Amino acid sequence: MDTKLIQDVTNWMKTTDLAEFCYEQNGNCIEIKTQQALPQPAQFTCSLTAVPAPAVGIYHLAAKGQNLTLTEGQPVQEGDSLGLVQTVSKTYPVTAPTGGKLRKINIQEGGVVEFGLPLFFIEK
Repeated sequence: MDTKLIQDVTNWMKTTDLAEFCYEQNGNCIEIKTQQALPQPAQFTCSLTAVPAPAVGIYHLAAKGQNLTLTEGQPVQEGDSLGLVQTVSKTYPVTAPTGGKLRKINIQEGGVVEFGLPLFFIEK
Protein backbone atom coordinates (compact mmCIF):
# COMPACT_ATOMS: atom_id res chain seq x y z
CA MET A 1 0.00 0.00 0.00
CA ASP A 2 1.17 3.51 -0.78
CA THR A 3 2.60 5.28 2.30
CA LYS A 4 1.42 8.62 0.86
CA LEU A 5 -2.15 7.28 0.89
CA ILE A 6 -1.77 6.14 4.52
CA GLN A 7 -0.44 9.56 5.49
CA ASP A 8 -3.27 11.32 3.65
CA VAL A 9 -5.92 9.12 5.32
CA THR A 10 -4.33 9.68 8.76
CA ASN A 11 -4.22 13.45 8.27
CA TRP A 12 -7.81 13.48 7.03
CA MET A 13 -8.96 11.46 10.03
CA LYS A 14 -7.46 14.05 12.41
CA THR A 15 -9.89 16.59 10.95
CA THR A 16 -12.96 14.44 11.67
CA ASP A 17 -14.66 13.17 14.80
CA LEU A 18 -14.32 9.55 13.70
CA ALA A 19 -12.86 7.15 16.26
CA GLU A 20 -12.29 4.25 13.88
CA PHE A 21 -11.73 3.94 10.13
CA CYS A 22 -11.16 0.99 7.80
CA TYR A 23 -10.09 1.41 4.15
CA GLU A 24 -9.73 -1.38 1.60
CA GLN A 25 -8.53 -1.17 -2.01
CA ASN A 26 -7.27 -3.89 -4.34
CA GLY A 27 -6.94 -6.40 -1.49
CA ASN A 28 -4.98 -4.00 0.70
CA CYS A 29 -6.57 -2.83 3.93
CA ILE A 30 -5.66 -0.28 6.56
CA GLU A 31 -7.47 0.18 9.84
CA ILE A 32 -6.99 3.26 12.02
CA LYS A 33 -8.28 3.70 15.56
CA THR A 34 -7.94 6.86 17.59
CA GLN A 35 -7.54 7.04 21.36
CA GLN A 36 -11.33 7.48 21.68
CA ALA A 37 -11.89 4.08 20.00
CA LEU A 38 -9.91 2.22 22.67
CA PRO A 39 -11.95 0.47 25.32
CA GLN A 40 -12.28 2.47 28.51
CA PRO A 41 -11.42 0.78 31.81
CA ALA A 42 -14.35 -0.19 33.98
CA GLN A 43 -15.36 2.40 36.54
CA PHE A 44 -16.78 1.20 39.81
CA THR A 45 -17.30 2.47 43.30
CA CYS A 46 -16.87 0.57 46.51
CA SER A 47 -18.27 1.44 49.91
CA LEU A 48 -15.66 -0.69 51.71
CA THR A 49 -12.49 0.73 53.23
CA ALA A 50 -9.61 -1.65 53.92
CA VAL A 51 -7.76 -1.45 57.22
CA PRO A 52 -4.20 -2.60 56.40
CA ALA A 53 -1.64 -4.09 58.77
CA PRO A 54 0.82 -1.39 59.84
CA ALA A 55 3.78 -3.80 60.06
CA VAL A 56 4.91 -7.41 59.77
CA GLY A 57 4.17 -9.21 63.01
CA ILE A 58 1.57 -10.96 65.15
CA TYR A 59 -1.98 -9.60 65.45
CA HIS A 60 -3.51 -9.28 68.91
CA LEU A 61 -7.03 -8.11 69.61
CA ALA A 62 -5.97 -6.20 72.74
CA ALA A 63 -2.96 -5.65 74.97
CA LYS A 64 -2.49 -8.04 77.90
CA GLY A 65 -4.97 -7.29 80.65
CA GLN A 66 -7.43 -5.53 78.33
CA ASN A 67 -10.57 -6.93 76.80
CA LEU A 68 -11.82 -6.07 73.31
CA THR A 69 -14.31 -7.96 71.16
CA LEU A 70 -14.99 -7.34 67.51
CA THR A 71 -17.88 -8.79 65.54
CA GLU A 72 -18.79 -8.37 61.93
CA GLY A 73 -21.61 -5.85 61.54
CA GLN A 74 -20.77 -3.82 64.64
CA PRO A 75 -20.52 -0.05 64.25
CA VAL A 76 -17.08 1.57 64.57
CA GLN A 77 -16.02 5.19 64.77
CA GLU A 78 -12.98 6.73 63.14
CA GLY A 79 -10.00 6.13 65.44
CA ASP A 80 -11.55 3.16 67.29
CA SER A 81 -9.03 0.49 68.31
CA LEU A 82 -9.20 -2.66 66.20
CA GLY A 83 -6.25 -4.37 67.87
CA LEU A 84 -2.50 -4.18 67.54
CA VAL A 85 0.39 -5.74 65.65
CA GLN A 86 3.33 -6.88 67.75
CA THR A 87 6.75 -6.96 66.10
CA VAL A 88 10.05 -8.01 67.63
CA SER A 89 10.74 -4.53 68.96
CA LYS A 90 7.54 -2.48 68.80
CA THR A 91 3.75 -2.61 69.07
CA TYR A 92 1.70 -0.86 66.37
CA PRO A 93 -1.95 0.07 66.99
CA VAL A 94 -4.58 -0.84 64.41
CA THR A 95 -7.31 1.80 64.29
CA ALA A 96 -10.38 2.41 62.16
CA PRO A 97 -9.50 4.95 59.42
CA THR A 98 -13.18 5.83 59.01
CA GLY A 99 -16.49 5.32 60.74
CA GLY A 100 -19.06 2.78 59.58
CA LYS A 101 -19.87 -0.90 60.04
CA LEU A 102 -17.21 -3.55 60.45
CA ARG A 103 -18.13 -5.75 57.49
CA LYS A 104 -15.29 -8.27 57.30
CA ILE A 105 -12.70 -9.51 59.80
CA ASN A 106 -9.81 -11.18 57.97
CA ILE A 107 -7.56 -11.96 60.94
CA GLN A 108 -7.72 -14.00 64.13
CA GLU A 109 -6.00 -13.49 67.47
CA GLY A 110 -2.36 -14.54 67.19
CA GLY A 111 -2.39 -14.53 63.40
CA VAL A 112 0.74 -13.62 61.45
CA VAL A 113 0.33 -10.49 59.30
CA GLU A 114 2.35 -8.86 56.56
CA PHE A 115 2.66 -5.13 56.00
CA GLY A 116 -0.36 -3.82 54.07
CA LEU A 117 -2.43 -7.00 54.45
CA PRO A 118 -6.11 -6.00 54.80
CA LEU A 119 -7.09 -7.01 58.32
CA PHE A 120 -10.61 -5.56 58.23
CA PHE A 121 -13.07 -3.97 55.84
CA ILE A 122 -15.31 -1.14 57.02
CA GLU A 123 -18.45 -0.17 55.12
CA LYS A 124 -19.13 3.57 55.11
